[in-house]
Amino acid sequence: MMHNAERWLKLLLLLFGVPPTLAIIPFLMPMSWMAAIHEWLGMGVLPDKPIVDYLARYASGFSAFYGILLLLLLKDVRRYAPVITFQAVAIIVLSGLAALFAWRAGMPWWWIIRDVVSCWSFCGAMLWLQTKIPPPSSPNESR
Repeated sequence: MMHNAERWLKLLLLLFGVPPTLAIIPFLMPMSWMAAIHEWLGMGVLPDKPIVDYLARYASGFSAFYGILLLLLLKDVRRYAPVITFQAVAIIVLSGLAALFAWRAGMPWWWIIRDVVSCWSFCGAMLWLQTKIPPPSSPNESR
């Protein structure tokens, strides 16, 4: 029988996992589209340099990978509890550090706040919900 906290954790993993999977779109889109979106967001002209293309695609590809990982983890939250904990703590730490770099780089304040609040809210809730899920009583229960 599935515990109520387990259902909520699976829902959080789904809600936090689907958006990054959509990063496959910018991973594949032409740089001209990325440049147009960059300007539309009010960030000026996107530099036409190889490192910009590489890093934009790398970040998008890695985001899509992360989203797919979360979708895989929701299949069995008891078995994958250590991985769920690790990724939640890592995202909380990384988003905090990234906020400092984003502020220093001149990113819009709304971008930084949205990123930190969403990461800390979702990942904090994941960690809290994991404390509410009883461990499996036998090795086969989580399967």
